[in-house]
Amino acid sequence: CCPRKEIHNEHLHQTSYALEQYLMEGSYNKVFLARFNVPAESYLFFIDILLDTIRGQIASCMSASYTSVTVAEATKLLFYDNQSKTKQFADKHDWKGDGKVYKFSKTDKGDDRCVPISTVTQHLLEYAKELEMIVY
Repeated sequence: CCPRKEIHNEHLHQTSYALEQYLMEGSYNKVFLARFNVPAESYLFFIDILLDTIRGQIASCMSASYTSVTVAEATKLLFYDNQSKTKQFADKHDWKGDGKVYKFSKTDKGDDRCVPISTVTQHLLEYAKELEMIVY
């Protein structure tokens, strides 16, 4: 069978592959759960950086999608285990709130660049035609 070192290295690689898969799926909850199941202590540094990046992306989507969100909801969405961490995060990102609800203004909604639906539809139809030619 395989030497012990090779089995250990395979487990390290499987963790990396699983994290990549979770990110591609958008299964951020699985990434957060993976933090508690890392194969080596050295992974925690990188996992924490990844989790901070994910929280930043979630926060960006929250401010673009919602006009307001409660502190409890934000805590769940950002995968924090307590509201004090959420409040620190909100302060860092200049979220305005009364301690119970964060409110997002129109200026927080991201960029206003829109792609006309007719342009998107045209590109999708052309792409479908090209795929059809490849298959047949």
